[in-house]
Amino acid sequence: MSKLPAIFYVDRQDGQVKQETVFAGRFLNWSYNSHLGIFLTHFLLSRQWVSRLYGWWHRQTYSRRKIAPFVQQMNIDCSELLQPLASFASFNDFFIRRIDLSRRKIDRRPGICIAPADSKVLVYEGISADRSFSIKRHSFNLHTFLRDENLARRFNGGSMAVCRLHLKDYHHTHFPADGIADTAYPINGRYYAGGPYAHRRFLPFFAENYRVRTAFHSQSFGEILIVEIGAFTVGAIRQDYQPGQPLRRGDHKGWFELGGSTVVLLFQKNVIRFDADLLANSANGLETQVWMGESIGQKISTKTSEKTTLAKCPGQEISS
Repeated sequence: MSKLPAIFYVDRQDGQVKQETVFAGRFLNWSYNSHLGIFLTHFLLSRQWVSRLYGWWHRQTYSRRKIAPFVQQMNIDCSELLQPLASFASFNDFFIRRIDLSRRKIDRRPGICIAPADSKVLVYEGISADRSFSIKRHSFNLHTFLRDENLARRFNGGSMAVCRLHLKDYHHTHFPADGIADTAYPINGRYYAGGPYAHRRFLPFFAENYRVRTAFHSQSFGEILIVEIGAFTVGAIRQDYQPGQPLRRGDHKGWFELGGSTVVLLFQKNVIRFDADLLANSANGLETQVWMGESIGQKISTKTSEKTTLAKCPGQEISS
């Protein structure tokens, strides 16, 4: 069996292309590329109860012994922690750690949309609701992703930011703009891994995984859909905001419990222009490491929107 595909990304701070450290790489390679692994992943490992059981085990006190080796292997910056490493009650307690948010500067410029999490970002524009496309070997369309025909029509031709959280990342999410959020709506599903681990197969991560969809009515970008997707071993997706109350850019939304995860921001047509570096890297199939609070795009004015519509090539398939 061949090795797990390498995952490369662009570090936004220095512009260098780097390779991501994959935790439990042998297991993931076996799970998604061997005949037995594929069979067990589909019929057992992607089931909710397996991830819930994994989460329960890592909430027990004896799981603390995994913290120090994990920190060392993942090269986690402990200077951001609000408490000593030895004080965490369990591995999950460490995984959902809070950090010193003074280390995350929120971009407060008018008309800016910020990254909702520390993550590696891909951005896409001109998404057709009926056209299937792939992102890092995950195939889907807006109908299968949103499970709502009215929403798929409303966001037809819109833009999407895919923010993939690595295991080492701060696993909390924040609101990308000023506005008001509706109640989060869960969509039941499986728990496939979120990375591009399969050599030849397309995985139904966006179409079938458990996820939580939140309609966010922003001041600058109109309605944004925030979709938090649970991946393999994610025990829960927690919410920490009051629906219907005014929210500021950078306010805390919630967190993922134990596991790599993804946050998707979906915008309607001609409301956002993503930052040039994100567009260029995404066009080359490379994610960009972005920190929560940094700009990922800006509001499109009415005049700019009209020019963009004239220049757009409709029906373009998106792939990476």
